[in-house]
Formats: sequence, C-alpha cells, structure tokens
Amino acid sequence: MALHANGSAALSGEPDRFGEIHIRNVGKRFGSFQALNNVNLCVRAGEKLVVCGPSGSGKSTLIRCMNGIERHDSGTIAVNGVPLDKATANRDRIRREVGMVFQSFNLFPHMNVLENCLLAPMSVKGMAREEAKSIAMHFLGRVRIAEQALKYPSQLSGGQQQRVAIARAMCMKPKILLLDEPTSALDPETVKEVLDTMVGLAQDGMTMVCVTHEMGFAKEVADRVVFMDCGAIVEEASPAEFFGNPKTPRARDFLSQVLR
Repeated sequence: MALHANGSAALSGEPDRFGEIHIRNVGKRFGSFQALNNVNLCVRAGEKLVVCGPSGSGKSTLIRCMNGIERHDSGTIAVNGVPLDKATANRDRIRREVGMVFQSFNLFPHMNVLENCLLAPMSVKGMAREEAKSIAMHFLGRVRIAEQALKYPSQLSGGQQQRVAIARAMCMKPKILLLDEPTSALDPETVKEVLDTMVGLAQDGMTMVCVTHEMGFAKEVADRVVFMDCGAIVEEASPAEFFGNPKTPRARDFLSQVLR
C-alpha cells in the first residue's frame, strides 16, 4: 500500500492521482445559455490555480462542476483519478476528498461555530466526537478564530464567518480545496483577513482552485492563472506572464479594468 505525501494511504492498484483534476471537452448549458463551452483543463497535485474573468464567464459554473454541485452536460471530469459521472458512489467519494468554500458562507445558523465544524467529519467520515473536536479546534486556530468556537454565525462578522467556513472545509482534511469567490460578499475591511487565511493555507501543499477577482492574491499565491470569457478558457499562464504580458486582447482589456 502506497502512501500519499500527506500520509494518507492509496488503495492497492489505485492510480496515485490525489489532488489532481482532469477536465476534458466539458460543456454545460442552462436552458439556451451555454455556460461552459468545450473546456479543457488539468490541475496538478499541489497546484495553486486562480480562475478569473468577467461576470458570467463561466468561472463559478466550472468550479461547481469540479465536485458535482453542477452536473456537466458533455465531456469528462476526473477528480483524484475518479470519474465524476452519474454514479452516486463516485460523487460521494469525490466530495469526501474535496472541500468547498462558497461566497455566501453557508453556515448552519442554529449551530455554533464548533458544531458547524464537527458535523461533516462525524456524519460523513464517522469520526468520534473527541477526534473531530480536536481537528476542528486545530483548524479554527489556523484561521485565527478558535476563541469564537461557541458563538453562533449571527454573532460573527462576515470575515469571521468566512474564516469559519474555510476551517469547516478543512476539517474534512481534503486533498483539494475549491473556493468560489470567497471574498466577494465581504466589505473591503474584512477582505484582507480572509485573503491572509487563504495565503496561509496555500503554503500547506494541498491543491487549491480559487475563483476570485483579487488579483493581488493571484500574483502572490497562484502557480497558474486561468482566464475565462464566454464559457471558455481564453488564456492560461504563470502570474508573471499573465499580468506582465497577456497574450489575448480580451485578457488585456480585462486587466486594464481590474488593475486600474
């Protein structure tokens, strides 16, 4: 039995692809609207990938297809070597290894911070409460909010709630962390605290895919930047190449607007 870099065991005969996402010719429609159009993308294990682009370009649809929240209509997606198809068992297996952070926090209002973090490890992974609590307090500490563990979401600021949402995702010890515009619902004063949290997590070596308009984060953290428009990937490059010498007129126009 092989071991992954994070110490988890690979199943006998299973390809060692933990942390990888392979997307081939993926399409997605909402009625007559083509949200994704023949998208091809490979996310490497441990890579920090930032997806950017104008509103309506397909960014959030793409990241939501990566763990089956949205079902793609055509093409193939494989996560950690497992096909993301109609098989419920495959989707459940993938979601146990992929954390998701939304722009709207999605915390359970009737549960305190600690209970929000305990729910998935205990119900999905079958952890004992004390083990789950130890992990939860560790990650709440990582996002610098452990002292708020017994408070309810309504008692926290937006930035604090988003840090709890990140800790909750981390409590499942995912191989991949997906972040869908995690700062877009925050006021400017709290954006930095969430970005600082994300920068810290990026140093842990997990695969991270982040949809964001925060170009400073992309410059500091990303290994690669993917630019989307009209449901397609228009350009992908290293941050230095993308920000210093964008190849397409559409990317140049986008950067001229967001970097003003």
